[in-house]
Amino acid sequence: MTVASGVVTRDVLMMPGGQRVLGHALEFGRDPLALFQRAREHGDVVRIRFGPFRVYVLNSPSAIRQALVGEARKLSKGLNFGRTRRLIGSGLVMSEGESHHRQRRLMQPAFHRTEIARYVGTMRDVAVPRISAWPDGGTLAFDREMRSITLTVLARTLLSSDIGADAIDEIERLLRVLLSELVARGISANVPGLAWVPTRSNRRFRAANRRLRALLTDVIDVYRRVGADHGDLISILMRARDDDTGAGMTNEQLRDEATTLVIAGSETTGNTIAWACYLLAQHPRIQERLQQEVDLVLAGADPDYETLSRLPFTRAVITETLRLYSPVWILPRRALVDVELGGHLLRAGSRIFFSPYALNRDARLHHDPDRFDPDRWATDYSKSDMRATFFPFGQGIRNCIGEGFAWTESTLLLSVIAAHWKLRLADGAAVRPVVSSTLVPSELPIIVTRRR
Repeated sequence: MTVASGVVTRDVLMMPGGQRVLGHALEFGRDPLALFQRAREHGDVVRIRFGPFRVYVLNSPSAIRQALVGEARKLSKGLNFGRTRRLIGSGLVMSEGESHHRQRRLMQPAFHRTEIARYVGTMRDVAVPRISAWPDGGTLAFDREMRSITLTVLARTLLSSDIGADAIDEIERLLRVLLSELVARGISANVPGLAWVPTRSNRRFRAANRRLRALLTDVIDVYRRVGADHGDLISILMRARDDDTGAGMTNEQLRDEATTLVIAGSETTGNTIAWACYLLAQHPRIQERLQQEVDLVLAGADPDYETLSRLPFTRAVITETLRLYSPVWILPRRALVDVELGGHLLRAGSRIFFSPYALNRDARLHHDPDRFDPDRWATDYSKSDMRATFFPFGQGIRNCIGEGFAWTESTLLLSVIAAHWKLRLADGAAVRPVVSSTLVPSELPIIVTRRR
């Protein structure tokens, strides 16, 4: 078989080990991370099977980069149903084609570095009092604590306190409910057409989603009516205009994008910092080096936008955490037309997966890949190496629009934690990665001891 480029394509190997009827579905259900790491051993592109459905798994950075950059317009997201769709509607994560392109153009100014520099004040106002008030010698469920902090940061960045503390508190409460139910187990939760089944989870999700949409609609209506700039994310998005048509976002688009930003931003950053603190608790010498850098640069002051740029080891710790425990553990795609990836012709309609978790633990790309080594980012990789093999925020037309925000918030949170606390994993804790909407710890009890 040949493709238009003249490259002769090989048949895609079916990965061994699948069952006669269900294929690899049971293995995926039991341990998807192990399945994707096993798939890596069988070639750059392999097939797995879920019942009657064939799925192509991309295992090489070059094939993945083709999917993310070179052939990106030939692929859709491949996931457009279930609770995520009902929650964020046509927000940026779910939108496709020209709609995605238009929304991204409208939203980009909200994530310019000058705006992110302004958001640092909100991040600091939320994080410093919360983190400094932890109980000395106490044990915290660190994953839940960090997700709670990042959710508050996003909610307060999105909406001005002018709408009232009670309204913001209710929005935060509803978002916590929705996040807890977003990836609930059970066929009725995420299969199209079964959302009407009156399970407790479905009722809880529907009620919280309905109330959140009503609250955000009311807030947007008030913003439109008053017409004032509140200096928050919603105000920036509301002012945005398409360069070609002069049109702005509808109220429904604003609501969907607001929900998307809070949901996506709080989960990913919260879990990244939780995993970073787990790794630091396991490696006290690296924790001490981080504390020394923070002490030298911050000198007892709270971080601001300028000082965050002078914390290279802190950033290296976050980068290495993203390599070992990428919050986005799987990315789906679907071929809109015939497409060549990794030397294979995949027909229109083909389902495609790739796993950053498996790629980042490939010994061909990273020396001693299971070892936590922040120093590798100072010595082992050029910028071109990183672009070619490491995609913590995606690449190309679907690169995460909030990447700059996430780096700033992650660096601020970790520096504040390092300035105030020593971290130690509680005795007997058995921490393992669990797949959810993001990669979360099975548990994460960390004992915090005040440094000063």
